[in-house]
Amino acid sequence: MNQKDWLGFSRTALAAAVAIVAAAPVMAQNTTSAIGGRVVGADGKPVAGATVVILHKESGSSNTQTTDGDGRYNARGLRVGGPYTITVTKGGDREVSENVYLALAETLSLDVQLGKSSTQLETVVTTGSATAAKFNNSTMGSGTQISRAELDAYASIARNLQDYARNDPRLAQTDKERGEISAMGQNSRYNSITIDGVAINDSFGLEANNLPTAKQPISVDAIQSVQVNLSNYDVTQKGYTGANINAVTKSGTNEFKGSVYYVYRNDDMVGKRFDRGNNRYTSFLPFKEDTKGFTLGGPILKDKLFFFVNYEELKSNRAQPEFGPIGSSLTNNAISQGQLDAITKTAKDAYGIDTGSVIGQSQLSVKDYLAKIDWNINDNHRASIRVARTEQSDTNNGSFGGYSATGLQMTSQWWQQKKKIDTVVAQWFADWTPDFSTELKISNRDYNSVPQNNSNLPAIGIRFNGALPGGAPAGASTGNRFVNFGTEQSRQFNVLDTKTLDAYFGATWIKNDHEIKFGGDLQRNKIYNAFFQNVNGNYTFGCESAWTYSFGAINCNTASAAQVQAAVLENFTRGRPSSYQVQVPVAGGTLDDGIAKWTLGQTGVFVQDTWNVSKDLNITAGFRVDQLSTNDKPTYNAAAAAAVVPGAVTGASTVTRATGGFGLDNSTTVDGENLFQPRFGFNYALDSRTGHKKQIRGGAGLFQGAAASVWLTNPYSNTGMATRLVGCGTAGLTACSGTASGVFSADPNNQPILAGATPAANVDFIQKGLGQPSVWKMNLAYDAELPFFGMNFGVEWVYTKVNTGIYYQHLNLGDPTATGPDGRSLYYTPQSYSPACWTNTNGSLSTTGACANGRSRALSNASFGNVTLATKTKKGDGNAITLSFQRPARDGFGFGVAYTYTEASEVSPLTSSVANSNFNSRAVFNPNENVAANSAYMIRDRFTANVTWQKAFVSNLKTTVGLFWEGRRGKPYSWTYLNDMNGDGVAGNDLLYIPASRGAAGVKFATPADEAAFWNIVDNNPDLAKYKGAVVPRNSSFSQFVNSFDLRLSQEVPGFFPQHKGKVTFDILNIGNLLNKKWGRIDEVTFQSAGGNRRSFVNFAGIDAQGNYVYRTNANAINDNQAIRQVKGESQWAIQVTAAYEF
Repeated sequence: MNQKDWLGFSRTALAAAVAIVAAAPVMAQNTTSAIGGRVVGADGKPVAGATVVILHKESGSSNTQTTDGDGRYNARGLRVGGPYTITVTKGGDREVSENVYLALAETLSLDVQLGKSSTQLETVVTTGSATAAKFNNSTMGSGTQISRAELDAYASIARNLQDYARNDPRLAQTDKERGEISAMGQNSRYNSITIDGVAINDSFGLEANNLPTAKQPISVDAIQSVQVNLSNYDVTQKGYTGANINAVTKSGTNEFKGSVYYVYRNDDMVGKRFDRGNNRYTSFLPFKEDTKGFTLGGPILKDKLFFFVNYEELKSNRAQPEFGPIGSSLTNNAISQGQLDAITKTAKDAYGIDTGSVIGQSQLSVKDYLAKIDWNINDNHRASIRVARTEQSDTNNGSFGGYSATGLQMTSQWWQQKKKIDTVVAQWFADWTPDFSTELKISNRDYNSVPQNNSNLPAIGIRFNGALPGGAPAGASTGNRFVNFGTEQSRQFNVLDTKTLDAYFGATWIKNDHEIKFGGDLQRNKIYNAFFQNVNGNYTFGCESAWTYSFGAINCNTASAAQVQAAVLENFTRGRPSSYQVQVPVAGGTLDDGIAKWTLGQTGVFVQDTWNVSKDLNITAGFRVDQLSTNDKPTYNAAAAAAVVPGAVTGASTVTRATGGFGLDNSTTVDGENLFQPRFGFNYALDSRTGHKKQIRGGAGLFQGAAASVWLTNPYSNTGMATRLVGCGTAGLTACSGTASGVFSADPNNQPILAGATPAANVDFIQKGLGQPSVWKMNLAYDAELPFFGMNFGVEWVYTKVNTGIYYQHLNLGDPTATGPDGRSLYYTPQSYSPACWTNTNGSLSTTGACANGRSRALSNASFGNVTLATKTKKGDGNAITLSFQRPARDGFGFGVAYTYTEASEVSPLTSSVANSNFNSRAVFNPNENVAANSAYMIRDRFTANVTWQKAFVSNLKTTVGLFWEGRRGKPYSWTYLNDMNGDGVAGNDLLYIPASRGAAGVKFATPADEAAFWNIVDNNPDLAKYKGAVVPRNSSFSQFVNSFDLRLSQEVPGFFPQHKGKVTFDILNIGNLLNKKWGRIDEVTFQSAGGNRRSFVNFAGIDAQGNYVYRTNANAINDNQAIRQVKGESQWAIQVTAAYEF
């Protein structure tokens, strides 16, 4: 075999072709399939006027086409799946193709030759296998087809589409706990999930997994087929810049078919968690999770009208959390049971507050309802309508972030998140002539989410720091440790309601060798968002060295744990908070004035020409234009729009803070922003003397996605005109007083407005000209059938380049007051740079004596608090190169292996729904910099393999085995300072500077011990050592490599009646961990609200007289953010059993 022939390239050319197909052709975000081809006679010439009948056997749906002068036929709007029978006749000639299956959104190429010397029946089978490289001329972009057979073959305990989408080697599940997936390193919120062509995304953008509920709103048992789009150049594609996961639901047929199923798992069916602090394994607290449901479909009128219904209910009851006090059976943190008991008693005795307990019962209940009607109006018209409802109640919305190595959250701060989603989708497919067809689709979705709180109180935090109580786990931090209770700060007034209307009209006109598509779509998203933090008040009680106590004065940093506890509890009893804040309406107003109520519209038009240049070359070119619209504006804030009057430092330490505003209009919106998106794709089939198919495919285009609506809603919520934040002891406010009489009130409706407190307005802006996120995408691929084992080979390169990205700037930092030796801007008051103000070993700034005026954001405007600007950037790009070998399933056996190398950069990870949190979560050199670095979502190296095997040992009762393996490099993380190094008011987000060598200018150490500890860490960590003399870049290090094997075993058993059968399925996730409890762990640097995924071991301790940074080293803190991900058993083996009866 000549290698050049079967590959179609020389080795040199192949090396340049960086492209692979792991997938089937990808068309639009639609719900149908298509088939087309050419009919020729025995002499090979086109046959005009031949009749082509396309019959869906199970439903009797029939579509009749007539070939044109070139022998071509095309049928659109067909049901996904099959089997189909295609019959071609002309005169006395007849050819039949049986058992034809169509994949979702695929145009199957089926050429037919009439007048053969003998009657032949051609059998064509195309199931849309995710492991099969498809060789037809509609394959241009990159993506993956996942058939119903593959949904049945692979394990998924969560039973969601994300678990199956990871079969595409370019999609990685970056957070198994929350079900987040990233496409080639892009933000997980930039994906779109559509079912029946309609988005089921979180329409507001609060959830990082892009789903509005804990499980996808429509059961996987109701899904017929799935398609993953990455770079799909069809102009109907919209609403994503990452990946689109598109699925279509099942439909009824002429036979009654259905199933009942029950899914179960509990705490005996999971592995043990590892407590690293105590080097022990602990069992999960008791839980039980089950899912029950049924499907039923059949005819209402044979060959005409069909129905399909599905009901599913998930119930999950589990004890939470993972962390608990010293001596508990949970992973211990540095809070003792004695401290908890004292807090509970003090709260009850002093204020009548029931704090609740550490451990509670978490309850998740989700009910899904679905009904679908399909109507074959006639041979040329088909319609369908689907209605669905999801109802959910979930403790703490499934998140227990208040539990950690440094904190506990009492059950009085828990809540039940109530959600309801109602969806209606109607579609009409029409073939008006053999050459002209249309599709009309209209949908409406209503979404409501409201918390039901366990208490009606202020949010209360009890803070310990310094000496650890007895029995604390090894390596526990001496920094702040919290016990939180009362009403959670973000749940005190939080109501979300959205109403989304979508409409689509598309037409396809066939003219000779051109297929012209044109049409338009629109969306109207009506948003009601009442989100007010801290309206009940938010208090933190800690130990304050400057205050006096009944037992005398103490230094909280050096006092014993008992003394700190006594001081904290005395402050709580006397109502003396270390910090306090409450959000209140402006004079004469109410909180209702601050509710965001607005409607975002988007209108798109598109046109595209697909040109079948020859039998080997197919080209598509077109464009779409999208325009945003809204008639609603945020309340104008004249004070914020006023010109900036900069602050200044005069003399050695005299500070004059900024006044005026920020010179921007906060009522700016995205109204009128539009984007022209050109797209081009091609497919070229290479000649082969061996008969093995080969093709080159690729394309390029601009894609507009959808920013989380909450980001665009923030300016409506935070105008600075409806509410003010008042209090003490927090950024921008005066220090709290240690006087004998406290200010604490347990009454949420009667919170104190402190005399002399400076109101500070929070305002969110969006930059004029900012539109929805958009990226350029390009791919180039080569696919080949190999001459052995029925295998396919592919190599593919996918490139992305940001056209419009978003990052957040903080406008109220004030001007810098100094420049550090590494060139970064610093924002402290002048006296704050003195090392004498940084003698506290915990990294805090002293504000007594000569340091009394020490403050971050020295020159900020005192009339405002957090003022952010959603800013446009064009920086950020990505490259993904994938190699794959696949054997499509045949004779019950198939497998595939793939490797993807990814580079991806971004300016901001945009991890939050809150504007200021998005500012805080980015690790930076300078706070407002427009600098791209490694994406927080990037998985640089990812290996995947899958195997499916099926055999009927007894009668037709099949045994099925499906195995999926993923091996990937860990997530990236940054190296930052522990404390607020630059004075921007955020501790933990400042990138670490490494001096060039011991004794080098730029850095000095507080003590020789600090210096020795610092260099011991740096010299033994290559990720740090290579940046000597520089700042360690954001996300330049990576967590440990992760391996995971997931196995599904299914066995069919006889049913009670003919054509019935039962099925028992075992899903075993992370099977390696079942064999060895040290295998399969996800051991990574965890996410922190400031700085993102980061590690830290250095505290900034001022600047000396020679201009050097002063460092204090805390070697014990280096692993504080290193954790095994196991809140929901992500690092443990897990077994789930499903029993189903199919009829």
